[in-house]
Amino acid sequence: MKTSKKIVISVVAMAAVLSVAYKLIDVKHRKKADIDLVNKAKSEITVTTTTVKYDVIKSDISYHGTFEPYSEVTVVSESQGKVNKYTINEGDFISEGVTMVWLDSDLTGYQLETAEAAWLKAQNDLKRFENLTPGESVSTQQLEEIKFACQNARSTYLTSKKQYENAFIKAPISGTVSKRYFEKGSFIAPGSPVADLINTQKMKFNTWVTATDLIKIKPGQKVILTSDLYPGVSYEGTIKIIGVKPDNSRRYLVQAEVINSSENPLVSGIDGTIRIQNAIGEKSLVIPRNCIISSAIQPMVYVVSDGTAKLREIIISQIIDGQAIIESGLTEGDIVVLSGQINLKNNAAVAVLNN
Repeated sequence: MKTSKKIVISVVAMAAVLSVAYKLIDVKHRKKADIDLVNKAKSEITVTTTTVKYDVIKSDISYHGTFEPYSEVTVVSESQGKVNKYTINEGDFISEGVTMVWLDSDLTGYQLETAEAAWLKAQNDLKRFENLTPGESVSTQQLEEIKFACQNARSTYLTSKKQYENAFIKAPISGTVSKRYFEKGSFIAPGSPVADLINTQKMKFNTWVTATDLIKIKPGQKVILTSDLYPGVSYEGTIKIIGVKPDNSRRYLVQAEVINSSENPLVSGIDGTIRIQNAIGEKSLVIPRNCIISSAIQPMVYVVSDGTAKLREIIISQIIDGQAIIESGLTEGDIVVLSGQINLKNNAAVAVLNN
């Protein structure tokens, strides 16, 4: 009986010893695995990566500028006389070709009637003399004199007609009267200002851009315009003028044309912003600018393969809005380091966080 108890106790004790030994061995293995993991983590450099891919690069160019009237004209008188009648007031809109002012035209009217009669008589005389020529009833000299007289009469008539028409001052453009320089009964001399007309049905937007952005802008290109007067409202414009001579700050004039809005009318002199959207026509191989180390002249990137970052030289054609267009050195699907390059060296082991 005592022998059985001793055997049981021995078996239990041995089992306990084996259990403790197993646990000790398991803890040791776990600690070794943790230590190996820590050592491995210490040897790897943490980075984030991105994939090389084809994409269409878009670039928005934005500049501040000023809105101006499409055209602005000071109308001057080509004749002289007293103002008999007018139909314009400041703030009125007038269409091109409409008469604005009537000057006293009685004298020029009389002169026109006399000149017209003289020209008609000269034409009839010329016809009569030309009919007599075949019979040699008139000499060649007489015929030349009557032709000359007819030309003089025509010239006098046309001059008188122009002077008479100048007494009716018409609008050279369609626009709004911003200033009137006369009153009824005023005497207007040749060359005197009559009125200022401003065409705001269309507006011009002037801005000055750098040479780098100038080469991306083409005549006829559509642009988006906004004004400080109406936040959140945009207008579609068209590039009309691209300057070729820079100003003192080495910037070039770019002028866009826009149809004015009746709901949100643009006003001369207000500030605004032009936004020009550019897109390279075909897809290009691109990576973020932050992937590149060294300089843009000799660019290099780290390419990750099998947990290792390898330094590779590349050639880029240009950088647009933080995206580098790859000319050679990379292929679609390559994994390149986006951040963490500061701690890297060639063939370094890396741990990719974003994977």
